[in-house]
Amino acid sequence: MNFHNARPPLTAAELKRRAAALSANQQKEVIPDDLPGAHDDERQYGATAAKILRDVKRGVALASQDAKFALFQEAAATLADAVANQWVPKTVMVDRLHEIAIAHDFFERDQDEVEQVIASCAAEISIPVSVELPQLPSDSKKAKRRLISHRASDLEPEKLVWVWPGRIPEGKLVLLGGPPGLGKSQLTAFMSATVSNGSHWPCGEGHATKGDVIFMSAEDGVQDTIIPRLMAAGADRERVHIVSAATKPDGTGRKTFSLKTDVDLLEEMAKKIGAVRLIIVDPISAYMGGSDGNGNVETREVLEPLADMANRLRIAVVAVTHLNKGGGGGNQSALNRFAGSIAFVAAARAAFAVIEDPEDDERRFLLQAKNNLGKKCKGLAFRLEQRLVGDDVMSSNVMFEGDHVSESIDEALSASESRGKKKGSSGGTEDVMQFLKDILSSGPVDVLEVERQARAAALLEDDKRLSKSKAFRDARTELLVKSTRDGFGPGSRYVLELPDASWAPQNPMGAPSEKGAPMDNLGAHGEVGGRQ
Repeated sequence: MNFHNARPPLTAAELKRRAAALSANQQKEVIPDDLPGAHDDERQYGATAAKILRDVKRGVALASQDAKFALFQEAAATLADAVANQWVPKTVMVDRLHEIAIAHDFFERDQDEVEQVIASCAAEISIPVSVELPQLPSDSKKAKRRLISHRASDLEPEKLVWVWPGRIPEGKLVLLGGPPGLGKSQLTAFMSATVSNGSHWPCGEGHATKGDVIFMSAEDGVQDTIIPRLMAAGADRERVHIVSAATKPDGTGRKTFSLKTDVDLLEEMAKKIGAVRLIIVDPISAYMGGSDGNGNVETREVLEPLADMANRLRIAVVAVTHLNKGGGGGNQSALNRFAGSIAFVAAARAAFAVIEDPEDDERRFLLQAKNNLGKKCKGLAFRLEQRLVGDDVMSSNVMFEGDHVSESIDEALSASESRGKKKGSSGGTEDVMQFLKDILSSGPVDVLEVERQARAAALLEDDKRLSKSKAFRDARTELLVKSTRDGFGPGSRYVLELPDASWAPQNPMGAPSEKGAPMDNLGAHGEVGGRQ
């Protein structure tokens, strides 16, 4: 049930009456009216909200042991109505219910049931602030241009809620970058598993509130790669929803999902699921609707609807991207290494990078590049571990170390790149294959641009052409990459492109790309459990 839309508006008097009824238990225990924090509540949210918050807390406290959880459920429903009628901020409702549950050991009794009560209330209320935007005239001929504003005193402050405390905030866009092949996609599977189970984050960084995950991946097969990774991570797959495609504008057929045109469908899906806490977009460059992601203005226009939706629904969005090699003698900051337009980094409220430990090929660091909403996070270290998840099906999973690391992101990047140069390594075939899938996922790309980005990613030596690199020749052969001439005469150019079937985000349902090409996502050899 949708509290805000399905229930008739409640007056302040009715809400206060319901809250007071909760508080009026016939118990001998005396709890003072002036509970801790009551004055702060009245100052921040007003007298009506303060009374509601006080009475629901008293109601559970005064109930007998046998009745406490039933009173907790009534308190949740009352607070949900208070939020829907704009008396109490949504984040305050979630926080107070958690406080009550902890105070009365409900999490010890049945954590899943408690989280379900709280998540259900939160999911059914879509308004993030206590003031609605003014409705503009629907007739464009009568509409006049004007600014939309709010008086600051009319808006209630809201506490920031974290999906991953200190790292991934609720309702915000977060970037996850790094060179190819270091485990970014395995990290997204780990995040999905942690959220879907409501389990603990590494190094004692708290636990996730259990919820659903929407997963979009343009590079990996669903049944031969994504599903095994989710299984290896221990995800509750009932709560992970993998987007395969979108219907065409007329509602028929299938086409590639696009952030330019289909965010409304993503929002509709999230609302229908109800308790979505996290959306994974891997990589975000594949869903830009034909945009190359290098233009600031165009990139902002694509990202703004996604960020607005995340804020409205209070869902965290983790977008995967890649890092370029530092220029200017390696002095470029990590924040400027994220691939594409600077608008990606500007739109994100936090950004993290996966970097290879310069002293250990098998060890990775997860380090912070940006965090506008929290204090600086300590780094994490992890390795990739192979696990058997089915009959002859292996997959990899991240295994975090038990302690934080002190490495800074800029120092780690510089050291890792320096080590690569000393080894004389321009990437191996697997890294190059991943790179080509990334850069060609949105369509044909000029050979010179591929070379430029390959050098930026430290996969191609500065004085070498693609045709002279064995790793690139082998990768092109493996992926069936085509080289074609675009145009004639002096202005012509050569472009690289993937086979038509590999063009668009993959899926298991035969969805065509924007060009109408069929898509096969059962595995590298057309069978479940293909190569990992």
